[in-house]
Amino acid sequence: MNYELRETEPDGSLMVRVPSGWFTMGLPESDFLAERHEQPQRRVHLSVFWIDVYPVTNARYALFLAAGGYEARENWGKEGWEWKCRAGIHQPLQWGLPGWDGPEQPVAGVSWYEADAYARWARRRLPTDAEWEKAARGTDGRRYPWGNDWPTAAVANFDMVHGRTTPVGLFPEGVSPYGCHDMAGNVNNWTKDWYWETFGDVCAGYDPQLYDWMVFQPGDGRRPVITDKVDRGGGYATPRQFQEVLGCTRKTHWTPETRHPWNGFRTAQSAEQPPPSL
Repeated sequence: MNYELRETEPDGSLMVRVPSGWFTMGLPESDFLAERHEQPQRRVHLSVFWIDVYPVTNARYALFLAAGGYEARENWGKEGWEWKCRAGIHQPLQWGLPGWDGPEQPVAGVSWYEADAYARWARRRLPTDAEWEKAARGTDGRRYPWGNDWPTAAVANFDMVHGRTTPVGLFPEGVSPYGCHDMAGNVNNWTKDWYWETFGDVCAGYDPQLYDWMVFQPGDGRRPVITDKVDRGGGYATPRQFQEVLGCTRKTHWTPETRHPWNGFRTAQSAEQPPPSL
């Protein structure tokens, strides 16, 4: 596949264009490995968007730090700023630690709030849950970014084989259909969306072309109390017995302030595109 790539300021991020169109999201009820949040399987239409080819690296995150990213109020949402000030956070959890400090290693130990602040600074955003899945899966309904074969050490950094993160792009056999690296393993990827176990059921009841624009407000009877953000792709510590976490459809979830060593992220950007005709 020929990819349309571009470098994006202010951090020089290499991004790939994911074209508009339909893709298969989730797993069928007949799949005995599927969890509740992966069902029902459904067809979803997304507008064109751009997404980082690689997770955000230490080298790129250093630009955010050098620009005063933790001190600039405009980079942070209200809750994120309050959390940062209250907790005295001024850098990622693993920042500068030996073995974690390679410039091409993904930045690690980043909360959702920090990832969101970086994306705002970079004039981008975090990918939606659906965007992440399409970028990882393509349009053929595969289970993993590389296809349907079980994960091995040749396609992803997982199961503590290396004991920590590795430089991005070391597993070309595990690349996604759109050329995205490290969509499985190395570091998990925060997404923009809140975690809601039965969200797929709600989506199935609406026109799938409206997925981009569906907004459910708290208290409208369709949305429960939610506290966690969706995290995707698994990381270097994902054990072999939970290898489905590396899959394109499996979600993990954490509160936005969570900062485990495997928490990383990549960014996305919308492109000018009219909504699909109904």
